[in-house]
Amino acid sequence: MEAMAGEECKASGIEKFDRIDFEYWRMQIEDYLYRKKLHLSLLGTKPDTMKDEEWVLLDKQVLGVIRLTLLRSVAYNGVKEKTNSGIRAWLI
Repeated sequence: MEAMAGEECKASGIEKFDRIDFEYWRMQIEDYLYRKKLHLSLLGTKPDTMKDEEWVLLDKQVLGVIRLTLLRSVAYNGVKEKTNSGIRAWLI
């Protein structure tokens, strides 16, 4: 599974985050999420036109992308975060 996550990360062009250069990693993540049309969750509030279930799914998808781009040790320490906004706040 780790190899697959690493390949996904390489394919996306995002370097694994090691808690050293947050601004560079954040820029990569934001660009990737916009490219994949997952960026709405970065706004922090659900659009009125989106169903609650769709919003929860989008949040989980973004959380998954973020976790796949973290070094194992970083991801392990943030395992309690259950939303993408929670893990992004934790990473700062």
